[in-house]
Amino acid sequence: MSHLTPNSTIASWVLLIARAIDDYGYDSRELFAEAGLDYNLLHEPGARYAYSSVCRLWELAEATTKDPCIGLQVASLWHPTTLHALGYSWLASYNLDEAYKRTLRFGRILNSAANGAFKVRESDRFYGMIFDTSQMQIQPAQVAQEGGLALFLNISRAAYGPDFKPVGVSLKREQPDCVDRFLEYFGAPITFNEVHNSLWLDPVQVLKPLATANPELVRVNDQIVIDYLSHLDRGDVVSQVRAEISARLPSGHIDEAEIASAINLSLRSLQRRLAEQNMPFTRLLEDTRRELSRDYVRDPQRSISEIAYLLGFSEPGNFSRAFKRWYHESPIEYRQKSLM
Repeated sequence: MSHLTPNSTIASWVLLIARAIDDYGYDSRELFAEAGLDYNLLHEPGARYAYSSVCRLWELAEATTKDPCIGLQVASLWHPTTLHALGYSWLASYNLDEAYKRTLRFGRILNSAANGAFKVRESDRFYGMIFDTSQMQIQPAQVAQEGGLALFLNISRAAYGPDFKPVGVSLKREQPDCVDRFLEYFGAPITFNEVHNSLWLDPVQVLKPLATANPELVRVNDQIVIDYLSHLDRGDVVSQVRAEISARLPSGHIDEAEIASAINLSLRSLQRRLAEQNMPFTRLLEDTRRELSRDYVRDPQRSISEIAYLLGFSEPGNFSRAFKRWYHESPIEYRQKSLM
């Protein structure tokens, strides 16, 4: 895996741009060379490109194809692997709300430069997925952001079904000549000249359990993402510690000093760096157990005793008490509701 942090984009997303350029009848290799990108990295699993060069590629792609709606074409070529293992976690999530919030947590696997730019706004009337790029040093091309919205729409429909559609779309751009393509693609009213690019969704659809939900696939693919990010974010101690905790939980022996040593830090240095991020080790352990517990409990094939063991609890009763503290109901009650 090529590591280009902190500002890099995963090659599987850039691959879609290359395919779209070729579909328009142009040579994507030429545009890659002009943008300063190594075309051969497209075929290296987990590879990444410098974000600034990817921005340049988007600009070249729009100018060459003369299509202001190229972002929609790029997104139409998506595959679950476009988001690495996060794509499979998304499809296997319990509902779309969980999938979107998984993107909040892991979205930097797609574009580390946009970390924190994706936001969720909830109310009784609407559920907003918002791209707030105001804090990004290099602004992504408008067509790139529209491609991101379209990608979220595509994967949401794959998980929910063809009846899924937004209640509205907000775009920062002025109304383009290809507005009919936007209306057909999103199947919802669109407003232009907005502050952010956003999808506005029906909360009922967002919270509905998905037929594609699979807690075991979620757990496995989330772990793949955690491991990927722990290697990618060498300066992100929280990601590295979380990955070490996840790997060690079934042993029941979680020692902070041993984890510090595993990531080449002294115990004191680890504690200091976690304190700088307001994330003490005990909270990381608690958060990791809590997040994993929900996926385990939703899996009817696992007994409560087995789940307690997998999360490093000495007794099933200890796990049940912790779960009730986290989710305000017992593991059995939570499982019964999730299977309804």
